[in-house]
Amino acid sequence: MLKSYNFPSVYEATNQELANVAENILDGIKINLDDTDYIVGNLALVEGYSPHKSINAAPTDEEYKLLSEASLLLTQPKGEEEIYLTTGFPFATYILYRDKAMEVLQGRHIINYDASTFGGPNTTKREVNVGKVEIIPEIMGCTTAIREGNLQEKENFFIVSLGYGTCEAVVSTRAGLINRSAVSTHGIRHAVNLLANELSKNFYLNLKTEHQIDVAFQKGNITVNRVKHNILDIREKVLKMYYNEIVAPNLRRAFIDDDFNKCTKMYLVGGGALYPELVDCFKEEFGDIVSVNVYPEPEKCASQGYCLNSKIKSSVARSNIPHNIEAEEIKIFRNPQLAVGIDIGNANTCVTIYKEGE
Repeated sequence: MLKSYNFPSVYEATNQELANVAENILDGIKINLDDTDYIVGNLALVEGYSPHKSINAAPTDEEYKLLSEASLLLTQPKGEEEIYLTTGFPFATYILYRDKAMEVLQGRHIINYDASTFGGPNTTKREVNVGKVEIIPEIMGCTTAIREGNLQEKENFFIVSLGYGTCEAVVSTRAGLINRSAVSTHGIRHAVNLLANELSKNFYLNLKTEHQIDVAFQKGNITVNRVKHNILDIREKVLKMYYNEIVAPNLRRAFIDDDFNKCTKMYLVGGGALYPELVDCFKEEFGDIVSVNVYPEPEKCASQGYCLNSKIKSSVARSNIPHNIEAEEIKIFRNPQLAVGIDIGNANTCVTIYKEGE
């Protein structure tokens, strides 16, 4: 069974003592990195003054290291378990970041964190051993979730990943992805910026951070000077602008008649698929040609696909151990393997763990 944990990809340095402010570790992540304390995710939103994030952070950046440590902290391996970890990047940065990410993630991690935020000791260490790391394109993780997860899709299909920083699309066949059809362009952030521009015409946004604007975008309302304003009409307007100006032209260039001859379905994944206004744009253009489907909990799709990839690859690797080699000689097989998928997104980070028998 797949178990997923989701938290906002935001953080803030802090010198506050925060005891008993959260119910659990997911809502109370406070990590020490390079002698600086950081509050991460939900805790940063509640206790931070100006929680922030970067877009498409490199593996060598402080933010990537911080979010990856927070993610590994949530995996909570038991005893001698080592992690078989899969993660990924959009097409645009996959080749550039792949090797560096493996260097950052592979090996033994000593994570220093403050558990007093949820009722534990204030100075705590957790050791997490990552025995194997695999980096794949993000959209390949999404197709793995669709083909190997609960949906068990066997046919050819279009897939569009509506992420915050990047929108990607490709044709997936039973033989693999069709590279010629691959698209990588601006994500939902474009629509959020359009919303901010519209709001600034009528309101002083009081130095709200990009993430705070994004949260308002998700909720469909924003509070300015203590007054809550409904922004659903503006959200619908900017999402249609985003689709017509960014998404549609790229899909029309990438998807050709032969692709529509092969495919009868289109899957929408990523956080952008949670907006019914945007889904309606796809149905209006493609609904008469293919079946447009939203992946269940679309914001978790990449992470779940990464986790399934880890589970499949670790199982294959174990079955292929040569009979004449001692298992102790091969590090990856020495300890039980915990299959994990981590999607460090621009808006949210999702950690998925494969739990046997649950």
